[in-house]
Amino acid sequence: MKNLKLVILSLGWVLLVIFLGSGYVMNKFKSGTEQSNFTPITWGEHVAVFDGALSCSLTSAELQDRLAMLRTEIFPKLTKKVELEEGYIYYFEDEEDLAVKILEFIGKEKQCCPFFKFDFSVLPFKKGLALQISGSEGVKEFLSSKELALD
Repeated sequence: MKNLKLVILSLGWVLLVIFLGSGYVMNKFKSGTEQSNFTPITWGEHVAVFDGALSCSLTSAELQDRLAMLRTEIFPKLTKKVELEEGYIYYFEDEEDLAVKILEFIGKEKQCCPFFKFDFSVLPFKKGLALQISGSEGVKEFLSSKELALD
């Protein structure tokens, strides 16, 4: 019985090594130009793609509607704002429905302002939600000009 357990344990380790090794081998056969689906883009890649491309595709009326939604549904729950060199971090109360609204906002913004970099976090121990909006040079000024540097 003891030998059977040892054989099964050894077989498990062998299978794990084969599994991990196959992943390594498959990555070596790739062209090297593709990026892993699990690796976010680097800051340098972000800047290279969007540098100088700051133009929102919303009409003036659509922009006003978006700002009104932010002012009534999301930013009343703002607890703190931190200014960064390239944007802002907004901290909000810890509310589940607010998290959904923020994620919906991010989804909409990605369509009209693809130059934004969004980082959304659910902070531990019910400390709230955090949304960082940043990007290449000029994003902070763009946010301020569109009244998204709300207090």
